[in-house]
Amino acid sequence: AQAIGLEHDQPAHNVASTCATSTPSAMARILSLVLLAAFASATEAVSASRAEAVRKMIAAKSLARSGLPDPTCATGIISLKDGVGPQACCAGYCGECSDYPTCKTVRGQNSTNACCKSEVLKMKCGGGTPANVCLKSCEEAVPPCILASGVVFTTPDPSARTAGTDCNEAVTAWRTKADAAIEAGSKPPAP
Repeated sequence: AQAIGLEHDQPAHNVASTCATSTPSAMARILSLVLLAAFASATEAVSASRAEAVRKMIAAKSLARSGLPDPTCATGIISLKDGVGPQACCAGYCGECSDYPTCKTVRGQNSTNACCKSEVLKMKCGGGTPANVCLKSCEEAVPPCILASGVVFTTPDPSARTAGTDCNEAVTAWRTKADAAIEAGSKPPAP
């Protein structure tokens, strides 16, 4: 009776009227919680990709400020190698570096020369593009830029050995050394 809002001294004939009035609001609360949970799970995927784009954008700005180039397109998005000409390195916020339908208006801005692979390649310095707007080689600039010709750039092999592959072994080794140091420190000095 407490679950549906009845008092101990409330007559039984009021049960139907209490259920009828509390059910729509309870259902509305449950529906709003379900919709909130669905929205939260949907935004997690979007926020993860947005976080990666923001990370790349900050890294690119840091390189640009320090005057360092990005020869491997670490802060941008690499286009697929098509066998003809060099690969493009689009800006990190693009999501992908190809001629996809919305590459011209990523995030509501004019991103034609930063996210559309064919347009990035057309903007190459020395190809008829004015010097004040042309895109340099990635060996000289940050994304968007043109990767070196003749070299196929790929993403790292996920099965390649990294610092994370032996992380648990490193923790065990460190703990063993720490225990030995504590034990050696707790012994009285030899006379």
